Amino acid sequence: MEAVRMLNQTGVQTAEHIGALAYRALLEEVYTTPKPGLVDLATTGAHTDMDVHTFERSAAALHPWFVRMALEGETFQGTPRELFLKIRTYGIAAEQEMYRATGGVNTHKGLVFTLGIFCAAAGRMKKEGKRMTVRGLVHMEQLMTAEVLKEEILHLVSPSEAGNLNERFQTNGIKNLRAYGTAGIRGEALLGYPSVTEAALPVLQQGKREGRDWNLVKLQGLMTLMSHVQDSNILSRTCPEVLENVHQEARRFLHDEGAYQKDAVQILLQMDQSFIQRNISAGGCADILATAVFLDSLLEEEEACY
Repeated sequence: MEAVRMLNQTGVQTAEHIGALAYRALLEEVYTTPKPGLVDLATTGAHTDMDVHTFERSAAALHPWFVRMALEGETFQGTPRELFLKIRTYGIAAEQEMYRATGGVNTHKGLVFTLGIFCAAAGRMKKEGKRMTVRGLVHMEQLMTAEVLKEEILHLVSPSEAGNLNERFQTNGIKNLRAYGTAGIRGEALLGYPSVTEAALPVLQQGKREGRDWNLVKLQGLMTLMSHVQDSNILSRTCPEVLENVHQEARRFLHDEGAYQKDAVQILLQMDQSFIQRNISAGGCADILATAVFLDSLLEEEEACY
């Protein structure tokens, strides 16, 4: 009996730690400055309804839900698919807490979905005694989500079903899927989050190996994402042509050493003003950056244990 109690206590402590890393990743993203068109420590970007403090309140409200999703990963007895369906119910409750904390502003809805999945996946791997690696976490995420999300995407692209979705489910991702054929965050999850594992995370890891300033490393990761990601937030605010312009601007910035060039901060501040004027906000890229920060911290601690 004592052994069971100690095991449960260890599970709670692990879940609390995973949830704390997710919470920290939300703050790490918003504190990264300057981010063109996005809320940061310098400006509110192309937003009039939120600032850094809004994001801080949102992160605090979501923190305990990330802990619960990680704990569910450790304790749930069903299949990975069933685990995903279970934590989705927590996700709905977490969104409600977010809206209460922000006065109805959507700060982190995409990250409730993504970080919730990875918190639960990390908890599940701990339960199974597996060492956490990028490949292992993505494999677990795929076991959890692939079947469900493939069915959802096939369902959502059907025009005949458009009228059957209530307003709460009419997200930017769904609207863009029908208008432009972009699968958004569901597509990222279905493919194993390639923008995280093949773009943002390697940039963060390389920057740390080279001893770069952490804020600049995160900016380099963000601009790498902005050079190619089909950002749902940009599409919903503007159009595909503007999104392509953003890709080109980010590529030009990266071509000149990106965030590591001498005048990088000044260039990004000027880009921020331009994005504000054009109502451009790469919120999807910001979510991917936060996810990469979370995985980087999770994997770094795992590596330190070996």
